[in-house]
Amino acid sequence: MKTAEIERRRTPRVQLIDGHRLSLNASIPVRVLDISRSGVSIGSKTELSVGDRGALRATVGAESLSVVIEVKHVSIDTKGRGGIRYRAGATFVSRSAEQQLLLEQVLGEEEVT
Repeated sequence: MKTAEIERRRTPRVQLIDGHRLSLNASIPVRVLDISRSGVSIGSKTELSVGDRGALRATVGAESLSVVIEVKHVSIDTKGRGGIRYRAGATFVSRSAEQQLLLEQVLGEEEVT
């Protein structure tokens, strides 16, 4: 005969309907395909979704570029060169004045005053 288990939780648990997502702060390798003042094109082996946000970190010469991006479109790379399966276009969400200056230097642009 089975004995009743003693409930040790302070509050009861309830079951929810399916369809939830867990977002983990995980780092994935990407390849920067091209970059502009407003955004970046990246290649990845990992599927990205429109609306995904993350901190893109890249080394530019001796400097480190770290900017928050938001994925705007994703496509499957049918050629799949270098293991890249997905291509994504993303815009810069936020960047510091220092990061903006570094980006302009990389692009060979100078701010017009």
